[in-house]
Amino acid sequence: MAIKRIPIAQLIPGMYLVEMDVPWYRTPFLSHKFAIKDLDTIQTLKRHGIRMVSIDTSKGLDVQIAPAQAGQESQEPCPAPQPPPVESCASAATSASGGAAAHDTPPLPSAIYAQAQEAVERIFTDLERGIPPSPEATKAIVSTVLDHVLSDHAAMVTQLAIQKIKQFDRSLTTHALDTCILSLIVALESGLDQQAQELVGMGALLHDTGYVRLPRNLVRKREDCTGQDKTLLEQHCKLGIAVLAERPGMPEEVLRIVREHHERSNGSGYPAGLRSDQILPLAQIVGIVDFYDGMVSRRGTRPSMMPHDAVRQLFLAGERGQFEKSLVELMIRSIGVYPVGSLVRLNTGEQAVVVGVNPQQRLKPLVKVTTDPQGGSYPTPIEIDLSAPSTDHTVRSVLRVLDPTHERVNISIHLDNPDLRAA
Repeated sequence: MAIKRIPIAQLIPGMYLVEMDVPWYRTPFLSHKFAIKDLDTIQTLKRHGIRMVSIDTSKGLDVQIAPAQAGQESQEPCPAPQPPPVESCASAATSASGGAAAHDTPPLPSAIYAQAQEAVERIFTDLERGIPPSPEATKAIVSTVLDHVLSDHAAMVTQLAIQKIKQFDRSLTTHALDTCILSLIVALESGLDQQAQELVGMGALLHDTGYVRLPRNLVRKREDCTGQDKTLLEQHCKLGIAVLAERPGMPEEVLRIVREHHERSNGSGYPAGLRSDQILPLAQIVGIVDFYDGMVSRRGTRPSMMPHDAVRQLFLAGERGQFEKSLVELMIRSIGVYPVGSLVRLNTGEQAVVVGVNPQQRLKPLVKVTTDPQGGSYPTPIEIDLSAPSTDHTVRSVLRVLDPTHERVNISIHLDNPDLRAA
């Protein structure tokens, strides 16, 4: 049998863990299936009360058996466990966070997103059962997402665009994860240190916790609510604090993000009508990301807004004083003037889909050119970085944004490419 259940005292680096004897939310690990890379990981398992684990001997080391147990006559001491091969060590270093071994192909953004989404769904399922998440479990998810955002945040932005196009109605889970990913990208763009990045991510992941205490049908139609229903929905900030307070240890900054993410710099927000310098800067980041994600997501009967139009609304919100202009500029730098998923007309007359953002030149994204100047479809779309010199010396630029619905273009088929890596 490849799967063996053993006491934690027998666990050694190089073994591949597949199960623990405590629920996932009581540990700081995003997944309970990973290679044990060092003794510190084993000590962490012990500190969280884990006594029995299951290992997969086909993916890692087996339990060392003494010679006498194996029926051998030799009285020589059992040899010390040999370190796993280099490949196993590489796997151990990354598998706990959903990564791939150094010799393998890097994990696709879709796989990273799916794993994180599963973990966030567990959090919200537990919240509905009255079990608030531990700070450790929340931080584990954020740390994993942050690792992948750091390694290729452009690919993660592309994945967000794909998810929004594919899913008809965004759940609390997907909105929480998308807000977390984009908030981490903005936090990186703003130059925050790792601790602040993690706090932003945790707050973003939990910012809508209070909705679990409200009727589901009310939450689903929240974009269309007015009067007393709207007033009730606005209580979700305070309700979120009450839910998270049931488990001690959540950082104060995270609680403030949950409480203040709907506050606005000009005092027009809720629940307390705070103004700019009264709002935690980390909460302002989550607030503007939540505002943007709400516009580009389908909710109930309200269709999603085109990304470029949402960027325009962000700019106008800055002009109205809802958000600090510096934060609006930071947000637009993070997602681009032409966000991933935008359909554009080029100066050449060609039609193209934005598939990536250039960090240094936001007006010159990575595009996939789909039609020629006469409107005929290219047999194979051409991927072009508008910021780089063209091989045919054609200077291309974005002329205007198009509506995919009017143009009858399925954006997702041009984004859903596992080999795509944005510039």
